[in-house]
Amino acid sequence: MLMHFARVACSLVAVLLVTGQATAQNYPTKPVALVVPLAPGGPADGEARYYTDKLQASLGQPFVFDFRPGAGTTIGTAYVARAVPDGHTLLLHNGGFTIHPNFYPDLPYDVIRSFDPVTLVSDRATILMVSPVALPDIHTIADLAAYGRANPGKLNCGTAGQGGITHIVCAALSSAINVPITAVHYKGASQNQIDIIAGRIHLASGTLFNALPQIKTGKLRPIAALNPERSKLLPDLKTAFEQGVDVEHPTWLGMLAPAGTPPAIINKLNSELKKIVFAPENVKMLDSQGIVPVVSTPEVFRKRIVAESARWKKIIQEKGITGGE
Repeated sequence: MLMHFARVACSLVAVLLVTGQATAQNYPTKPVALVVPLAPGGPADGEARYYTDKLQASLGQPFVFDFRPGAGTTIGTAYVARAVPDGHTLLLHNGGFTIHPNFYPDLPYDVIRSFDPVTLVSDRATILMVSPVALPDIHTIADLAAYGRANPGKLNCGTAGQGGITHIVCAALSSAINVPITAVHYKGASQNQIDIIAGRIHLASGTLFNALPQIKTGKLRPIAALNPERSKLLPDLKTAFEQGVDVEHPTWLGMLAPAGTPPAIINKLNSELKKIVFAPENVKMLDSQGIVPVVSTPEVFRKRIVAESARWKKIIQEKGITGGE
């Protein structure tokens, strides 16, 4: 009897392995929806469109953007968590993905258990910037702090959405320099930037990739790099740490699938993206925009998600940041 069960078990394993291989060989069998839980026109768009165009060319099926912004990116993220785990609905997200549980305790998904990471694709340089129209004399964080103390309650900070990474940076900065800063929430980075340029918003954090064209024309002024090291695109811009302020805005771009997606499909996507991301023309393009290609294994990406989730939880609790700020 034991021998019989052993043979049956081995047969089932063999069938599953063959089925998984066949699934990966045939994948994708229809258009793939790439859900972006951010507003169109944000810092992820240009880079993401390059990847989807290349994936479509190499895998033979359309990769279609599905923008689903709102509720701190949780609407689009929840949509993917509920999707059929067959590789035809994927999530393209940024570093804000690991923040959500700390703002929304009743989320219908778990950032660790509800998704299978595919890969990181890039890390991004980020900055703290001010409006030259609204704050013509502000060039450093010290200048900003002095202005805030001289004008209590007047400073405001634009965010790309309540409960996201830019919201945390605003609140953490306010705590670090001991000056009240009102968070003004937008549905995306592009809308936020329009109002900073116009002078309706004083400051914001964001990616150098998104802000660099406006910095070059003088419409935005960077006052601190928010990564551990300076960006080689703005080598004279001191980091917040160099200015004595413990505020950081690490962010990345990564792809995830609903939990339960066959590993063979995950690995196929990972392998294709590795070739695409590290293609010389893409590396050159990213380098010119302060973006670093960092394709990882699914396991390495999962470890980063776990570590960042714990880090943000600690910061949010220590700073007393709430989703209603």
